[in-house]
Amino acid sequence: MSRHASVKAAFRKQVLGLYFDHKLKPSEKSVLMTLATFLGADGLYPSHDAIARACRYSVRTVIRALERGYELGLIERTHRRKRVEGRWVRTSNTYRLLIKAADQVRAAGKHMARAIFRGVRVLSDRMTQKASRDISIEEKRLLSGRRYPEPHGPSQLSPGEWVEIIKSWEAT
Repeated sequence: MSRHASVKAAFRKQVLGLYFDHKLKPSEKSVLMTLATFLGADGLYPSHDAIARACRYSVRTVIRALERGYELGLIERTHRRKRVEGRWVRTSNTYRLLIKAADQVRAAGKHMARAIFRGVRVLSDRMTQKASRDISIEEKRLLSGRRYPEPHGPSQLSPGEWVEIIKSWEAT
């Protein structure tokens, strides 16, 4: 089995597990499973439109499903740019499928940090659950025994407190 095939298989297994645990909607599962089909030797960079056509959902549904994947730390996005007539133009996104628990926690933390810095004052219930409740004991051990907050509702921690928590994740 090639490296890409094993990454796809592990990613799909995680997506199915989250779906059966009722943490993903059917449309989110379908979009994330479809995203994995685009992984090739030269990378993973399908357009939202290409994903939408492949899984037969709207582009907006694809964007929402990818957002859910970022929240859960399943995928990581990097904006691609190229130089056109002396200026940088954004072309597309490149994606990375994350299958290691430590990578997923770090990616979810970075996504949450971006949401906070963009001015989001109240974290969604999903993001709060990912940050405080859904980290298993095994994942905590992987992250060098760092302390994590007890489960809190989004209104009990200030954005500054979340930033400090996220910074501690990125240090690992």
